[in-house]
Amino acid sequence: MIINPIHFGLTGRHKHKDTKALQRALNLAKKHPGSIIYIPAGTFYIKRALTIFEGTTLFLNENAVLQRHGKDTLLKNGWRYGQYHDYQANSHIRIIGGTFDMNGSRIPDNNTAMCIGHAEDILLYNVTIKDVVGGHGIDACGVDGLVITRCNFEGFLDVNGDRSFSEAIQLDIQVPGAFPKFGTRDGTITRNVSISECYFGPSDTPGFNSWNRAVGSHASRNNKYYTNIFISKNTFHQTSDYALTPLKYKDTYIMDNHFIDCNGGIRFLGTKDDKNTADVLSGIVTGPQGGADLNIINNRFEGSMKKDAIHIRNYQNVQHQDVLIADNYFGNSQHLIHLEDINHLIVNQPELSINQIELKNISNEAMILK
Repeated sequence: MIINPIHFGLTGRHKHKDTKALQRALNLAKKHPGSIIYIPAGTFYIKRALTIFEGTTLFLNENAVLQRHGKDTLLKNGWRYGQYHDYQANSHIRIIGGTFDMNGSRIPDNNTAMCIGHAEDILLYNVTIKDVVGGHGIDACGVDGLVITRCNFEGFLDVNGDRSFSEAIQLDIQVPGAFPKFGTRDGTITRNVSISECYFGPSDTPGFNSWNRAVGSHASRNNKYYTNIFISKNTFHQTSDYALTPLKYKDTYIMDNHFIDCNGGIRFLGTKDDKNTADVLSGIVTGPQGGADLNIINNRFEGSMKKDAIHIRNYQNVQHQDVLIADNYFGNSQHLIHLEDINHLIVNQPELSINQIELKNISNEAMILK
């Protein structure tokens, strides 16, 4: 079924009519999984979060804009009080085209554009998310099978200076404090992710610069790992912190990306003895854990960086396992690499000198340098 929200009163530039019409279209799609909702060209005002349901495709004209006119998020995949577990919330969702405008210059309230949790099989293609204040472009919290390709993440404002950890795309885990929109805090973690051919940078709105971070995580739990993460062919422009901040990932490929004038490139950490090492069920804090199988291949780092181009370390001498760094291009001789707490390290960067690499607590390494 193809659904046109105009039939439900979609007019454009009217926050009451537009929100009501779009939600009615989404409600109809809920009754007919596999439906496509087509949003025509125009600017449509959203006063409260829209909820998208199982098996729905939201197809926006390239000139369609969903613009926030309230303090809420723009789109989520569950009811506020829905007690979803594991990956059992509304899933198999496609979001294609258009712009999700958080309208931060007019509504400077902290929130996230899209909140996707407890789900599987989510696709975003050719979507623009812009002008976010404080939050994230996408919070993917407990998602199995996330594909984001050819999307643009433009414009972020840290209005109070206390959101240095905000990522354009947050890969997250369902624990207390992580995802306030809906669902249970059962430790469901995001896995099987592909982020490719996307742009992360400033917008043309005055005051909305690039993101603090582009893709990453800042929550974890004992024996929980973000796994099978592919980040490739993206452009990261002028991020205020490290562009990529994986936290205790396994089986990760960071390949063919372009870092331009970012404050830092890639930071890969494990967890220390704090809440991020707690057991999901008991809450008992255990000890540090590292990630594994990290591959950083054929990326380009250009422009000045105050922080390292690649920074890998952990806590209390607990080592990450199996790290490969190869065939990357560093356009500035001041670009540095910090490698710490690694067992089984391969570095194949024949144009780099040992003076550009800082090593600490490394076991079983093979290095090809200048």
